[in-house]
Amino acid sequence: MTAGQKELLRIIFFNRFRYRIAIVLLALLSSVCGLLLPYFQKQFSTQLDYLTLAYCVLLALVYFGFNQLTAFVGQSESIHAQKILAQKIYEQTLRLKSLTLQNRNVGEIVSLYTTDVPSLTVWLEQSLPYGFTTLFPLILTPWFLSSFYGLPLKLSLTLIFVLIALNGAMAYRQSIFFFKFKKLAADRMGLVNEWIQNIRGLKILNWIDGFETTIIKKRREETRNRIAMVTNGQVMNSISSSVTFWLNLAVIAFFIWIEPKALDKAELIGLLWITTVFLSRPLRQLPWFFTFLFDAWTSYRRLAEFLTLINRKEIIHSEEHDPQSLVEVRNLTLSLNNKPLLNIEDFKVTRPEIIALVGPVGAGKSLFLKSLAKETSFEAARFFIGDSSYIPQEYFVMSASLRDNVNFNYQSPRSEDEAIMAALKKAQFDFELDRVENGLETFIGERGLNLSGGQKQRVSLARQFKNLKKLILLDDPLSAVDISTEYKLIQELIKLRESGHSLLLTTQRFTALQHCDRIVYLQHGEILFDGTSQAFLQDEKYQSFIKGTF
Repeated sequence: MTAGQKELLRIIFFNRFRYRIAIVLLALLSSVCGLLLPYFQKQFSTQLDYLTLAYCVLLALVYFGFNQLTAFVGQSESIHAQKILAQKIYEQTLRLKSLTLQNRNVGEIVSLYTTDVPSLTVWLEQSLPYGFTTLFPLILTPWFLSSFYGLPLKLSLTLIFVLIALNGAMAYRQSIFFFKFKKLAADRMGLVNEWIQNIRGLKILNWIDGFETTIIKKRREETRNRIAMVTNGQVMNSISSSVTFWLNLAVIAFFIWIEPKALDKAELIGLLWITTVFLSRPLRQLPWFFTFLFDAWTSYRRLAEFLTLINRKEIIHSEEHDPQSLVEVRNLTLSLNNKPLLNIEDFKVTRPEIIALVGPVGAGKSLFLKSLAKETSFEAARFFIGDSSYIPQEYFVMSASLRDNVNFNYQSPRSEDEAIMAALKKAQFDFELDRVENGLETFIGERGLNLSGGQKQRVSLARQFKNLKKLILLDDPLSAVDISTEYKLIQELIKLRESGHSLLLTTQRFTALQHCDRIVYLQHGEILFDGTSQAFLQDEKYQSFIKGTF
């Protein structure tokens, strides 16, 4: 059993264990009260005793009350477990790195929260309460009927076994439909999410019809599965609704034709209470008990698989580093599916400087930056990075005001406005030129709907200017700006260097290289050049690359 499976079982069955015990005891008390009722009915028939009648009424109320209380405790514990499970998924999502999650789409992750967590906690909400309020009556009733009515145990147990087998088979079939439902819903959610995020690009490329056709096909497949699931569920309901009739018929037939026995009114009423009222709820619950049991098992497996995912740990053989270093890397390697992606023999940053990381597409530039930000699982003989911040290529913009986006906090106080304005100015974000009419109050739509690519890029830069670190890692920060803005931004980066900051940036702009102190050229994940910008620009070996790429 994996660590993820053990953790899930602990949360469901052993966390707040006293409440799990309470569910069992309440279910047992409910069953005992339900069977005591016909016993007191029989006593009431022999003599007109209003106290016995009061006992019967009280036992009926207590029986139903314990049933409801058992379900209430189960539902309360289910909600509590959902909070814990959601937190576990959240923590795991933050812990896992992009390469670990590369084969999982957004829809699949979201479905863990929306579908699998509620499905798994059905073990607490329904399976555990309904299981014991079903199990105890089915165990105690044959013994009661045998002791007080002379009904053979063999007959009672045979009837119960047949019911359990029939309902178990149909419930297993229903759980298969439920599993397909969750899988198809996750697939469709992933497609819809991708469609919404890229709908404008799809329209420009005239791919909308093809993409929407794929979504529709998935939805039709989901609908066919839903119809089969509902049909099977209706058959289950029909069987569970009519089973008390057949049970009554079987018991009465036994006393009429197999072993004739005269039943007085009290015995008959007690018998009808047992077969019509006391057993009706357990028998109606039985098919859904199995269904939710099997369905929760599929969610248990999906959640356990996700919680068991682990990053390949960064293996650092030595933590020793030069106290003056901002970055120190030696023999850093990274592979994926046995394919080498990075092999950095030696890289250091020991003083304030601007370093450009260049190379052909697929050389490993962005991957190297992510590794420095510890967003990949690498192995290194030596690895150290000091106080740093990282700006990825995928700029994150909140659906909030410009003020909140730069301050990177919702409902930012106006006392921060002066610092925010200064950061925007350094990032070359101008309200007039960028046509931002409402200033810092300007609302930026979801995923930066109201901003251009260059504006989003400069908002991300403004965040860094407001919250400066000693080392700043920037992945292609000049890609979406014009030449004039590029030059002004570089001048701001130079000012940062002069004030003691170091900057490591990837770029595809040749014009930026002459302003850098140092050039690091990567190819196939290896550093082939690490020197001054002047030496790189004059090296004949790299002229074809410079002329062909920039």
